[in-house]
Amino acid sequence: MNEALTSLPLGLAIIFSLRILIPLTIFRWPLWGGLAALIIDAADTNIVKPFGVDIPNYTLTDKYLDTYYLTIELLVSLFWVNKLARNVSIVLYFWRLVGLMAFQLTGAQYLLFFAPNLFENFFLFFALLQKLGKETATGFWLNSPKRLVISLFFLWLVKIPQELILHVWKIGSPVETFIDQLRKLLNP
Repeated sequence: MNEALTSLPLGLAIIFSLRILIPLTIFRWPLWGGLAALIIDAADTNIVKPFGVDIPNYTLTDKYLDTYYLTIELLVSLFWVNKLARNVSIVLYFWRLVGLMAFQLTGAQYLLFFAPNLFENFFLFFALLQKLGKETATGFWLNSPKRLVISLFFLWLVKIPQELILHVWKIGSPVETFIDQLRKLLNP
């Protein structure tokens, strides 16, 4: 076991350490820790490139590491005073988890599109509301199904292009953009 740990390339040791340690800050600073975990998730492949290594079995490894930090976010959300927000966070988390299990069982990455990671966006949105003082123990901004549906719709609109790019179109290069893919679809 020690041999496996010491033979881990430096780039992988750094990125795995960052992907494991940074999410722990979510417990203390939900918004900033959540944003930091999101950023390190988005940048992981670029961080290991200068070391000349690739993350092995990237899609699956990334999903395991994502589930780790999303679980920390779920644990934090379980203590939200707003029952509506707390219950929605639980549903969104488990919906994504079902999508991840379907992907792992079938290998069909496009299934992740049908179970988008809306939980993360909702968590960050609610943490922002808390940071701005809109969600407190004595008053809730997210206090009605109408506000919830409108909020989730806008969070979904932001998330869907990312899910298309990553899990349906599988764009690996940062040079290609959402607009480039749309052009390719419209002008075959």
